[in-house]
Amino acid sequence: MLDKLSNVSAGISDWFGEVRDRSDFIEWLKIAPYKKIMDNRGRYIELANERGYLQLLEIQGKDILNLGHEEQQITLLNYHNWLIQFQYDLEIYSTKLPTDTTRQVRYLTSCLNRTKAKLKKTNNQRIRAQLQDQKQILEQNIKTELMIQKQIYNSEFILFLYGKTVKELDDLVSKAMSYGNQDFVPKVISRSKKEQILEQINNMNEKI
Repeated sequence: MLDKLSNVSAGISDWFGEVRDRSDFIEWLKIAPYKKIMDNRGRYIELANERGYLQLLEIQGKDILNLGHEEQQITLLNYHNWLIQFQYDLEIYSTKLPTDTTRQVRYLTSCLNRTKAKLKKTNNQRIRAQLQDQKQILEQNIKTELMIQKQIYNSEFILFLYGKTVKELDDLVSKAMSYGNQDFVPKVISRSKKEQILEQINNMNEKI
């Protein structure tokens, strides 16, 4: 299905909902098969040229080779049962995305700001020395977390579901998420993550 869509010309549109400065990204948008990410609850992706709608769901991966024999059998059986029940058109892609350390950076930055505020309020040399050490450690930790985002990638499995109408896609998504069990439940993906995935899959210059 996506191979057919790859030849669709969409023109520059508002599907990302924000302005990107990168010229290569703008060029990519000219041939992207997507029109926009919708504002509905599922943040569906409207395809170009009235070709329908797309939803991306994340499938949590498991290191099955490191599981015990019984756990392996249960995992494979649960996936098998899901495939038997969910007999609809689907595609599963494996993609590599940067490790998300946003929450860690946000927390460390908050701690850093508090430390800086304390430094401004004290003249005690012993306390200032301690705060300076804390400040340097926090700054280094922030740099480390940002470096992890740039250099370490996680393999993830993404389920692509396609519907001709929003109602049809609603039904497919509901079934995909309810037919699973605690061991196999596709999860909704955030808007920003969808942007990363779609750009990566359709841009050969991105790391895959």
